[in-house]
Order: sequence, then C-alpha cells, then structure tokens
Amino acid sequence: MFSYLHRYHAGCFADIHKHLVLLGILQSLQKKATPFCVLDSHAGEGVYDLNSVESRKTAEHLQGIHKLWNIKEPIDLVKDFLEIVGSYNKVGEHRYYPGSPAIMSQMLRSHDVGIFVEKHPQAITALRAFSRRQNKKIRVHERDSLEAIKALVPFTEKRGLIFIDPSYEVKTEYVSIIETVQSAYQRFTQGIFAVWYPILTEGYHENLLRQLKKTGIKEIFQCEWSPHPEEPQGMIGSGMVIINSPWQLDVSLENTFKSLNKTLFTHGQYKQGWLYV
Repeated sequence: MFSYLHRYHAGCFADIHKHLVLLGILQSLQKKATPFCVLDSHAGEGVYDLNSVESRKTAEHLQGIHKLWNIKEPIDLVKDFLEIVGSYNKVGEHRYYPGSPAIMSQMLRSHDVGIFVEKHPQAITALRAFSRRQNKKIRVHERDSLEAIKALVPFTEKRGLIFIDPSYEVKTEYVSIIETVQSAYQRFTQGIFAVWYPILTEGYHENLLRQLKKTGIKEIFQCEWSPHPEEPQGMIGSGMVIINSPWQLDVSLENTFKSLNKTLFTHGQYKQGWLYV
C-alpha cells in the first residue's frame, strides 16, 4: 500500500521543474501583505539526503540539481532557488535537497500558514521532525491527500495555493485528482491550484489533460519541460498545470527554462501555453 518514497528521486529534473514553478508562485503570493496559506497535498519528507542509499541507487539528482550547482550565472528564479537549496547545506556542501515543504517553509512569513499532508509512515515521521524545527505556522496532517483537499479547502486566509504532486503509481489518480480539483475550485475560485504530472512514453498524462478541459475551468496555464527528450522510455518530461496562474509567471518561467536549455540542457525542450474549454 505504501510503496512510493520520493527519496529515490529527490533532486531529479522533474523536481527542478516543479520546484521552480512552485517558487515562482510563492514569490507572487508574497507581493501582497495579506496572509496566504499553502497546502502541500503530497508533502513527502521535507528535506532529502542525496548521500542516502536510496538516492545513490538511482542517482537521478545527477541529471537535476547536480547540474544546477555548476551553473555560473543563473537567471533570477534559478538564483533564488539555489539560495534556498544552499540554506539547507553547509558552505560548499551539495548533500541535501529541499522538497516542497522545505521550499514553502522558507517562503512563509510570520502570518502565513503551511499545511503539509502525507500518509506514508516513513515519510510522515520525517516530515513531522522537519516541521518541528521550523519557526513557522505549520500544520502536519497524516491523512489521504485528496480527502484532505476536500476537507481543508477553502482557507481561512482567503488566498493561497493548493500544490498537488502525486506519484501516479495508481493510474486512476489521473482522473480522481482532477475531480478533486474541480470540486475544490468551486469552493475556492480565487485560489491557485498547481498540479504536477509526469510525461511518460505511454502518454498517461493526456487523460489528465482531457479531464481538466472537461471541468469548464477557463484559462489554465500549462508548461512542460523535457531536458532529455531523447530518452527512449520512462519519464521523458515534467508537466505542470496552474489554475489562476499569477500575473507574468508565464514570462518568468519561459525565460528561466529557455536559459537552462541554453546553458545546461542543450537538447532540452520547453513549451507552455493556455488551456481553453
């Protein structure tokens, strides 16, 4: 039942994509003084040790964060991201990678709230330990992710982000996640919803996009990054869809990933656009 642990994949190229998007959204939320809330529906462990047995077994971070550590003149969003990553490491150390709760924790102000949801018994233990060390308003929930979205949205804070980053090990998630998003959006139309999906050679994500278009929600921003499109199988890219995307986030992301493709991922492909019903 609890087979997926993100520590095997921490710092991979998909993490780079989703976490740069996440940081861009959080920076936009910070531009207003009023409090916001962020809900991380599949929070994971908080921070990951890239020297762990699990991480070394797959070594996926070598094609992700490891490459970014070698960039000489990073574009603004990448620079800000690397500063957050660096804050979890000693000077000159490249060992720890912050997951989405760690990035969110860095961006929460004293009056903002973070809600981290996780169900895996190993991950929730690590997440609780991480959260206790943060001097922020953080609530950790051990419960089903989609049930938590139904129960906890909308927020008292009136504005915020629902960040949804599943493993998709259960293929029915491609449908159930969009059903949950549609229901939550009807209760919280001003909220930002960000949903990550893997781009696999099998094309499972196409069903998710079809279901999303059927919801009737208009002007959904979509971006996809494939730093290694030549891969013959498996995950060849990373995708995000964002409902109520902040103003000019699209410009920032396009500049960011085109810069990464030019400097580090010379065969990389990036595309973005808007989904309309």
